[in-house]
Amino acid sequence: MRTRFLLLLALLAVIATAQAQFKPLHFGLKAGPNISWIRPNVDKYESDGGKLGAAWGFVTEINFSENHSLATGFNMLFNGGKLIFPYGTDTMLHRNYNLKFFEIPITLKMRTNRISGFYYFGQIGLGTAFNLGAKTEEAINDGEFGDKKRYKDIFFIRESLIIGAGAEYELPGGTRLGLSIIYNNGFTDILSGRNKFLDNEKEKGAPNFFGVEAFVLF
Repeated sequence: MRTRFLLLLALLAVIATAQAQFKPLHFGLKAGPNISWIRPNVDKYESDGGKLGAAWGFVTEINFSENHSLATGFNMLFNGGKLIFPYGTDTMLHRNYNLKFFEIPITLKMRTNRISGFYYFGQIGLGTAFNLGAKTEEAINDGEFGDKKRYKDIFFIRESLIIGAGAEYELPGGTRLGLSIIYNNGFTDILSGRNKFLDNEKEKGAPNFFGVEAFVLF
């Protein structure tokens, strides 16, 4: 009994010492621009270029060692992409998708020790996003885009792989300022419509984007 009690005291001492070495939780905000596109997964559909978007969100980092943490929170994503595809005899339709998603990321963040005043990190994980609304603009062949219209043929849930890297600087008192580059690779289709001019073939396309995020953690 005495041995077990001493072992328990030793374990509690180790945990207390580890907790004293780093802050267990960080909260913060992030925001930045991104460049997005849609990768078509059906014949005769092609990407028609990328578009500039933006994102902002809330950050929670749950630290389980000094340089390792579980990073989560939420992201508001404003992006989309452009596709071109047949839409009648000798007719090509250009469609510009404007998408809005609410994303919950879960990533593992791995940070270096301080190097010349900065910490460098990499992170990898998954994101689950929920469709909050979509609009499209359309043009026939090389014509001008029309007005934006609500678009319903977008799946409600989007899954993605998130990979990032960046650097952060810790101010006196523990506040961190940082900058990161994020690649968000969608691996589920978001398009749910059908093309009546291609034998009612189902549309398929996965969204992707590169983003730059500035963040502050408290």
